[in-house]
Amino acid sequence: MDNQIYVQLKKLEGEFFTYSQSMAGRWLNYKLLMVKPGYIEASIEVRKEMTNPSQNLHGGMIAMISDELCGLAFYSLGYKTFYTTVNLTVDYLYSAPIGSTVIAKANVMRSGKKIANIECYIYDVDDNIIAHAKSNLVNTGKEVFNLTVHHS
Repeated sequence: MDNQIYVQLKKLEGEFFTYSQSMAGRWLNYKLLMVKPGYIEASIEVRKEMTNPSQNLHGGMIAMISDELCGLAFYSLGYKTFYTTVNLTVDYLYSAPIGSTVIAKANVMRSGKKIANIECYIYDVDDNIIAHAKSNLVNTGKEVFNLTVHHS
């Protein structure tokens, strides 16, 4: 399969991913650390507006990071039809304080004709697991639209 999506993402390795059509994804302001077909690794700084009252990374933000990275990991496989999230299960294990950096690693475990299974681990800089998420995506049957904003 000619995977131009992966090729485009690989070129962005080491850069902040500001090219997403998802405004939520752009707002996260994550940096692509590693891109492989079916695998994405990214870093995210925990900003004030991402925290709960305890000044730690909010659980909703952990879910958003997980959903974003699971989707991008699947997107990197270059499928011709669009898959969308049908569920996301998150285990919250530790916290990440404001100003810290977390590393998210998303991996496609299985990609079928109708359903894809993806998981995402989020770590702190000391390699402690902050959260573990599992997601299922379903094939919409619709042609993939351009999920990234073109850049020069």
